[in-house]
Amino acid sequence: MASICPSTAMSHILFSYLLLFFSCYYMSSCSKPVYGAEAREGFHSTPVSALLPKNKCSVPAGESSRGGLRITPKYGPCSRSGHTQPPSSHEILGRDEHRAGFINSRFNQYTPQNWMDHGRTQTKLFGEDGNFLVDVGFGTPPQQFKLILDTGSSITWIQCKPCVSCLPAARFDPSGSSTYSNGSCISTVGQHGYEVGYGDNSTSHGIFGCDTLSLEPSDVFQKFQFGCGINNQGDFGSGVDGMMGLGRGQLSTVSQTAPKFNKVFSYCLPKEDSIGSLFFGEKATSLSSSLKFTKLVSHPDSEFYFVNLLGISVGNRRLNIPSSVFAKSGTIIDSGTVITRLPQPVYSKLKAAFKKTMKKYPRSNRKPEKGDILDTCYDLSGTKEVLLPEIVLHFGEGTDVRLTGTGIIWGNDPSHLCLSFAGNSFGWDSNLAIIGNRQQVSMTVLYDIQGGRIGFGGNGCS
Repeated sequence: MASICPSTAMSHILFSYLLLFFSCYYMSSCSKPVYGAEAREGFHSTPVSALLPKNKCSVPAGESSRGGLRITPKYGPCSRSGHTQPPSSHEILGRDEHRAGFINSRFNQYTPQNWMDHGRTQTKLFGEDGNFLVDVGFGTPPQQFKLILDTGSSITWIQCKPCVSCLPAARFDPSGSSTYSNGSCISTVGQHGYEVGYGDNSTSHGIFGCDTLSLEPSDVFQKFQFGCGINNQGDFGSGVDGMMGLGRGQLSTVSQTAPKFNKVFSYCLPKEDSIGSLFFGEKATSLSSSLKFTKLVSHPDSEFYFVNLLGISVGNRRLNIPSSVFAKSGTIIDSGTVITRLPQPVYSKLKAAFKKTMKKYPRSNRKPEKGDILDTCYDLSGTKEVLLPEIVLHFGEGTDVRLTGTGIIWGNDPSHLCLSFAGNSFGWDSNLAIIGNRQQVSMTVLYDIQGGRIGFGGNGCS
C-alpha cells in the first residue's frame, strides 16, 4: 500500500481547499444576477440607452399580446392619437403638477386661494389630461371613441352632436343610435348636466345621456350613463375623444358594470413603444394568482383608491421613516398622475439616499427651469451602463413593489436624467402620497374593490 508523507498530504489538502473556494466563488456569482463588477444586492446595472424613450413601436399594428382592451400610450411611436412626438418634459410635468395640486386641494392640504398663491391656476374639478387611451363603443350600432383611462375620476364622457364648442375629435351622434335617450338612467342621480374642469384649464360641459356601452363583443352594457359633452374647451390633445372614469364613484365605469364584473379590473400601462391591456371581471381575476395584494384603505373621499404605504428602501436599505408619516393623510394609487409624489420629509430622505448611491456619476449642469419638479438629475452622456439602486415601496400585508430602470429615472436626454420622484410641494405639512403611473408602467395592477384589495405583479404587458 502506498504511503503519503505529511507534507505532501498537506499540500493536497491545501490545493483542494483553494479549488473548492474558487469554484464556490465563481458558482455563487452565477447563481444571482450579475450586474457588472460593482454589482451587489439591491442594485442593477442598466444600459443608459434603456432609460431613454424609444422611437419605434415594438408591437405590430393591430396586435395585442394579452387580449382585453388595448391600452395605447397617448404619446410615442405606438400612439394611435397622432401624438408620435410628445410634448416637452417640462410641459408634461407642468400639467402633472396641476393634477397633484388639485388632488391636494381635495383633501384640504392646500386651500384653493393658497394654491393660486403657489403659482398655479385654480380649477373646478381635476387635473392633467392623461397619458393612456382605450377604445370603446357607444350606441347601437357602436360608434368608436378613444378615451383617456383615469382611476381618479368617475364620470365617463364623450363629445356629442350638436356641439356648441367642440374639440377636433370624434363626436357621438345620438340620432345615429337606436338605443339613446337623454337624461339619467340611474334613479339616484339627477337629470341635470355635468361640468368637469382639468388642471390645464381644459373643460367639458354637457348633459347626461344613456346608451349601450360596448367594451368587447362579449361585454356590452345597456343603459350606461355618460356625459354628452356639447361645450368642450382646452387641450385634451388631437385624437382624444373623451374620458373613461375608473374611480370609485357611482357613475364610474367600474360601478355601472358591477353586476357582471363585481367591481374588479386590472391594467398594465405600457411603455411608449408598447401596448398594454385593460381587463374587467373574471379576465382580470384570472391574473390574481401571480400578484401580491395589499388592502384598500377606507377614506371619506370615496373616489380615489387609498392604500397603506409603510416605508421605502433604496439600494436594499430601508429609510428611517416612521410609518405614521404616511398614515396621517394616506397614499393614493393614481393612473393619471405621472410622477410619484411623497411627503416632503420622506422625499428629502429618499433623495439623500439616492444621491449617496449615485455619487460616482456627474450631476447634470442644466439650469433648472421655472416650475421644474425633478431636482435630482445626472449627466450620463459619457456612460454606457449605470449602476442604479433598486427602490422598493413597502405596502401593508408584506407587499413590496420593486422599481428599477425607467421606474425610477425620467428623461429623454442622457445628459439630463432625473430621479422620477418629487416632494409634495403644496406645503411642507402635506403628508399625502400619490403613486403615479411612471412607477406603475409595465406592471399588472389589479383593483378588487368588493374584495377591498389592490394587487401588483411584474411583466404585466408581456
